[in-house]
Amino acid sequence: MNITVYCGSNPGKDPLFIQAAHDLGTWIANAGHALVYGGSSIGLMGAVSQATIDAGGQVYGVEPQFFIDAGVAQHDLTELYVVQTMSERKEKMIELGDAFVALPGGVGTLEEISEITSRIRLGMNPSECYFLNIDGFYNPLQMLLCEMHEQGFLDQIDLDRIHFPKNLEQLATLIEHARLNPAPNIASATELHTPVVSIAS
Repeated sequence: MNITVYCGSNPGKDPLFIQAAHDLGTWIANAGHALVYGGSSIGLMGAVSQATIDAGGQVYGVEPQFFIDAGVAQHDLTELYVVQTMSERKEKMIELGDAFVALPGGVGTLEEISEITSRIRLGMNPSECYFLNIDGFYNPLQMLLCEMHEQGFLDQIDLDRIHFPKNLEQLATLIEHARLNPAPNIASATELHTPVVSIAS
């Protein structure tokens, strides 16, 4: 399974974030999965990729040329996909991924994983995603999504597919459950608005 991980290009202030990135990368390799990520060697991105490499796992990076020119690309990757724009990077990471995980990060991380939640809402692949909620980092976002549901902007079926595991063990269990028990497809926006044609007898 290719696990796409979104995370910060700096380590953050909480040392638990770096530890979580290292542990996630090690688990991805040991579990026989592959990492898909943004291609950089710095911050949490560098930690999760290096841990996966060190544990013998496959790592696929997707990096815009201007970041490569800045000298922040990770070395020793299984493959590095070079793109020109951030939008192309996002699309390629989605194309390559089977499961989608957000470690702590900034607005870029939030923008990337928000694309996944939007796809869930629209009935597009993927069907589930995971915010690795280390030290309660994503608690405010979880509360906001619950408020969206309360105010009628998000259905319960959508909310149920956006997970906030508190640790790696919970994340691994959720990903394995989703692999063995794929969520049923949600009707897409097009399908919901396709008129039903009755055939007269």
